[in-house]
Amino acid sequence: MLDRFVTRITLPRAIGGIFLVAAAFTLAAAVLMRIIEPHTFDDFGSACWWAVQTVSTVGYGDRVPTTFGGQLLASAVMLFGIALVPAITSLVVTVLLRQRTGAR
Repeated sequence: MLDRFVTRITLPRAIGGIFLVAAAFTLAAAVLMRIIEPHTFDDFGSACWWAVQTVSTVGYGDRVPTTFGGQLLASAVMLFGIALVPAITSLVVTVLLRQRTGAR
């Protein structure tokens, strides 16, 4: 099954898949943070803003979780954001190398 996935992947599919995973994870993090810390993230927009800046590893710090549960979720989101960059890089390089060498 993995071989079939790797042979059918193209650069647009890889970028689209990465975007979908990142967007789904970011929205899930925003929903969970809104549930865990409704007093800090008083609307869904502020929770989304926090999630986007945390997943992207920008981290402006204008909104921060204050409870243990919120900080635990934030830690998981930070680790995902850090892992996303090398995952994107390796997938794009793999696709480009496969296309350049003509491997199927």
